Amino acid sequence: MTERDWELRITVRCLRDDLGLDPNGPAAAEVHADAHPMVRAFFERRGQSPIGQETFRCGTEVTGRPLYTLHAGDDRGATWHQESVPNLDADYELGVVWLLGVRSEHDYDALCDLDLLPATADYQALIDESAQTFAQALVEQVPELLALAQLHKGRVVQGLIAGTIRVRLYCDADNEAPLVTLAYSSRPLPNGVALMPRWQTRLVLAFFGADEIEGLSVTNDIGGEPLAADESAYCSFAP
Repeated sequence: MTERDWELRITVRCLRDDLGLDPNGPAAAEVHADAHPMVRAFFERRGQSPIGQETFRCGTEVTGRPLYTLHAGDDRGATWHQESVPNLDADYELGVVWLLGVRSEHDYDALCDLDLLPATADYQALIDESAQTFAQALVEQVPELLALAQLHKGRVVQGLIAGTIRVRLYCDADNEAPLVTLAYSSRPLPNGVALMPRWQTRLVLAFFGADEIEGLSVTNDIGGEPLAADESAYCSFAP
């Protein structure tokens, strides 16, 4: 991250379909700034301000999100400043400006017809690309903790992510629709790995998966036990 409070990212669909770039590569705009004039404009202008001066009215109406247009010659792009993940506490911001789509010849109608919003793959990439040490800890430790919670259904299990984040997990004993609750401390322990900005969102994404984010619920207990003063908790059905 630079000194700004947001990341600049390009959706997988936009990379592949609109820009002709490798969708399996990094989504960070700075990596592709020299590959297309629109990406250069995105990097320079949204790097200064996360929103534009011109609202993309059609895109805003279709998506229900405040989208803005971006100009690069005759090309037109759509951007969105996503400040949080749906259903996560607003204190835990996402802080990403997305380049959602690009069309040539001032074609706003064609731009509006695109599948503009980020997909599951775009949110998953946030875990995979940001702060590799922390991301690697999530990849290795989260499945182990979920398996432990499944093994001890009906009991609260504890873990430590990346040597710094204290978590508790509870898997409901109902085998037909097991509800999983995650509680984590907002006070990382010292001497663990360096945490990425907005690590809380990445942590929750890792436990529940991007597909389940909109179905998350905030809860005030875990397995019937009250939360600690520094804990936050979310629950959803097992991934």
